Amino acid sequence: MDSWVAIDFETANGSRASACSVAAVRVSGGEERGSFATLIRPPDGHDRFEARNTAIHGIRRTDVTRAPRWPVVWSQLREFIGESPVVAHNAAFDTSVIRGANSAVGIAPPRLRYACTLVIARQTWTLDSYTLPRVARAAGIAFGDHHRAEADARAAAQVLVAEHREHGAASLDALLTAAGVSWGRLHDDGFDGCRRAPRAPGAGVTTSVSRTRQGR
Repeated sequence: MDSWVAIDFETANGSRASACSVAAVRVSGGEERGSFATLIRPPDGHDRFEARNTAIHGIRRTDVTRAPRWPVVWSQLREFIGESPVVAHNAAFDTSVIRGANSAVGIAPPRLRYACTLVIARQTWTLDSYTLPRVARAAGIAFGDHHRAEADARAAAQVLVAEHREHGAASLDALLTAAGVSWGRLHDDGFDGCRRAPRAPGAGVTTSVSRTRQGR
């Protein structure tokens, strides 16, 4: 099994630029090899803390007063990721936070490959819900502290390992091929979503995954 980095963001409000917490877990050969986590002081203009968001993750404005700003966090996170692909549960949300926060402070769009454990889960298990706790349960993963970035990133990493196992895949490329899912990419012109790969006519009906916080 190859190397990749699972990430999770929490936000202060509805703005994708309002990152207030991030965690990342590096996995190589199916084993955790390192982690990174920090609170974030959101960029100016995106730094209000809405009650709804605080009720979800428990982070308040006072918690991030002395936290590093996004440019510092992004530099550290980018170094931690290196050239590895990124994975997340509902990666459309987490990658939109990267794009939004970078845009808010004038940082150029990054170039990243990413995969979504939620999209892959839809091709792996038949469930009534594909939220991270429900998928983790289906994968046999003990999971608590949902919406704490460290817990969510680690759970997403473990889910991806389970998805490799379910599909008999030895690499992330092989997993995406087996599940019929395309890579997502961030690039200079925007992004290409991680979604079910197009199928030949008559091979079945494809569906798209909503690019919202749904599924987290």
